[in-house]
Amino acid sequence: MSALTKVSKRLGLFLLPFILFGCALMPAKKEVAVEAPSSAEEKQVRQQLAKAESALQEGNLEEAAQQYRQLVMAFPRSPQAAKALLRQGEIDFRLERYEQAALVFQQVINEFPVRPEGDAARLWLLRCYLRLERFNDAVETGRSLATYLPERSQRGEAAEVVAAAQEAEGNYTEAVRWYVKAYELAEEEKHAELAIKVDGALERLDRNLVLTLLAEYPDGFPNFQLQTRMVEIDMEEGRLGIALQQLAVLIEEQPLHPLAETWKMMSERVEEWLKVEMTTVGCVLPLSGRYQAYGDRVLRGLVMAAQDLRIMVPGAGDIQLIIRDSGGDPDLAVAAVRDLVLDHRVAAIIGPLSRVAAEAAAKEAEKLWVPIITLSQKEGVSEIGGYVFRYFLSNEQQARALVEYAVLGLGYRRFAILYPNDNYGTRLVQLFWDQVDRLGGEIRGVEAYEPSQTDFADQIKKLVGLYYPRPESEIPDQAKEGAAAANLAEGSTEPLEEELLPIMDFDAIFIPDGYNQVGLIAPQLAYHDVTGIRLLGTNLWNSPKLVEMAAPYLQDSVFVDGFFAESNLPLTSQFVARYQESFGDKPGYIEAQAYDTMRLLVDGLHQPGVTSRQLLRNALLGIQALPGVAGAASVGPDGEVHKPPFLITIHRRRMEEIQVDYGVLRQRQKSLEF
Repeated sequence: MSALTKVSKRLGLFLLPFILFGCALMPAKKEVAVEAPSSAEEKQVRQQLAKAESALQEGNLEEAAQQYRQLVMAFPRSPQAAKALLRQGEIDFRLERYEQAALVFQQVINEFPVRPEGDAARLWLLRCYLRLERFNDAVETGRSLATYLPERSQRGEAAEVVAAAQEAEGNYTEAVRWYVKAYELAEEEKHAELAIKVDGALERLDRNLVLTLLAEYPDGFPNFQLQTRMVEIDMEEGRLGIALQQLAVLIEEQPLHPLAETWKMMSERVEEWLKVEMTTVGCVLPLSGRYQAYGDRVLRGLVMAAQDLRIMVPGAGDIQLIIRDSGGDPDLAVAAVRDLVLDHRVAAIIGPLSRVAAEAAAKEAEKLWVPIITLSQKEGVSEIGGYVFRYFLSNEQQARALVEYAVLGLGYRRFAILYPNDNYGTRLVQLFWDQVDRLGGEIRGVEAYEPSQTDFADQIKKLVGLYYPRPESEIPDQAKEGAAAANLAEGSTEPLEEELLPIMDFDAIFIPDGYNQVGLIAPQLAYHDVTGIRLLGTNLWNSPKLVEMAAPYLQDSVFVDGFFAESNLPLTSQFVARYQESFGDKPGYIEAQAYDTMRLLVDGLHQPGVTSRQLLRNALLGIQALPGVAGAASVGPDGEVHKPPFLITIHRRRMEEIQVDYGVLRQRQKSLEF
């Protein structure tokens, strides 16, 4: 429904006798002289007018309009001509012939500018132009009419139409001001109607604009409407405690105000919102749609965690899960959050997964002051507010862990990068490079390839100095013997890879790509004699298929992931065994992430003195090094859950965990910084 339609409905276009519309009025012509009719002529006028009025009362609008036109044409100087012309315009308006109606009303204004019909026509003309969406004309002319029209009620109607035009244009602050002016000019019986219109415009104003209006109207109408809107904004933004306090003040100070019942209902609603079942946890997951497979895996991890924690944690047996399906849709996710908070009073929420659903749900949870732990890849979602947390292995965490191990654990200082030219590859290059710079290393070469590429010869040659001819000073002595030396002396540009050795002035190559591409790249590196160099990668490497494709070329390579099912950590191995027993296959990162998220939340819920969502949020922010199946988790002040990733290598034909003492690495880092 358009803004004009909404405003028109509120104006009650077909119910009010006169409703104003703004336009730039045409200059008035000299008024038509009105002559006293003869008795015979007066009788004819009365007969013609009676026919028109009868047709109008019977609803025969076209016939009535025709009769009024005939009266004007036959007796243009009759005192009834102005009335007949005005009626003709009103009929055109009722038949939605707004352009025609405007012409008729303009004729009334031109020919009878000082008669009462002239003022009535000005109001009808304003009405026409509003229907024709000439809002600027409505505002400019309406402002004038609201000042100089003789009748107070007419000035009020003009002000009301200016407000309607401003509202239709989206100028809601001005709309409020003009509705207030109309209220001040209107009779008391119309105050309730105008107060509703003020409320409608106030609904579109934010906190700052309402504060501006409160300064303009410190008392009287519409001060209490403005205060009510401020409470609504506090409720929308999750400031429930503040809203409740303000409502209590209003109810106490104004118990007989017309809005008192509204304030009481709002207060009851806020009190309901603030009630919390501290043993109930909500989950918003995509259990249908394109992300259903992931949602099902998360649900497995959550249910298993709830079962285990009931045994492991005293009091955790009371924890209940309430599951809602988001379908991956942001609107459904928001609805699920509201349902869980307002109807089920959950203490906290886990989920959603997808970027858009997680962001939408997080914003709603922040408004309602309920902690939410999203499981989304979307970076920055925890910045939405203090109640929003995120548990997901970030790209930054991967780059940091990988570089710290390479520099502090292996002693590497020089790196090369071979990456796919897409958003993921570009982002990982930036993060990896930043971490290398932070620890005092250097990047010696960077080459990009297209994501669909399968032949990487050119990129590899460029990386190790085999692509372009080298200056003689850089050619090894053994390469100068025989025909190769002759070619070089003559400046030949023929390929020299058969004679030259690759220049590997780096300790490791970082390849941020999936296992399919890495499985193609690794053998081609060996083909070009790029051997003895450790390859580094991200969690996208973690697939048994990588071992099948290229294990001989990836020996001692290192990559990271948020979970490693083959880990010897007791919590991890126990979790994997129980999961396999329950579901028949090995868990992955998603299941482990869900399990540890539930563990994190239960730990917060069972800390001493946690009796509200606010205290739960504070408890979560204080968690440090909480043991989990995917490693020890800590919550940062930004709401991000941090944990050291698993470092994994390929030894012979299997993946193995690298045991890392992060305490030792931190000490080495401090010595470097010193």
